[in-house]
Amino acid sequence: MALNEQSTNPAYVLGRLFAVLEKVQQEAIGNVNASIKDRYFTSACASPASVFPILLRLSQHHIAKAKYGYTYDRRIQEILGLLDVEKNPIPTRLTLDEQGVFVLGYYHQRKALWPGKAVNTAEATETAD
Repeated sequence: MALNEQSTNPAYVLGRLFAVLEKVQQEAIGNVNASIKDRYFTSACASPASVFPILLRLSQHHIAKAKYGYTYDRRIQEILGLLDVEKNPIPTRLTLDEQGVFVLGYYHQRKALWPGKAVNTAEATETAD
C-alpha cells in the first residue's frame, strides 16, 4: 500500500499533515531534543482539534526558517484542501479505528518525504548470519 494523495478521510489526511509538519520542523531546525512527534503525536492522533491549530501556528515559524519552506507551505495547503470545511474538518476525537488510519496516513506520507534506501530482505538476512 502506498500514499493515497486523493483520500479525503480526515484521519488519513491529518496523519499526512502531521508528517509534513514534522518534516518542515526538521528542515528548519534540524534534530532537536523533543520534536513535534515526541511532544504531540499521541494527542494529535487522539484529539486532533486541540493540537492541530497549535501545530499549524508553529509551522509558520518553521516554514520561514526552512530553506525550501515555501514548498512545504504549498504541500500543507494542498493537504488542508482535502478537508471538507462543512463536515468537521478537524475532528475533536478520533476513534481507535480512526487513530489507526491516522497512523497509516502519517507513515505513508513519511515514506514519501523520507524515501529510504530499499533494503533487500535476503541481503539483510545474510549479513545478520
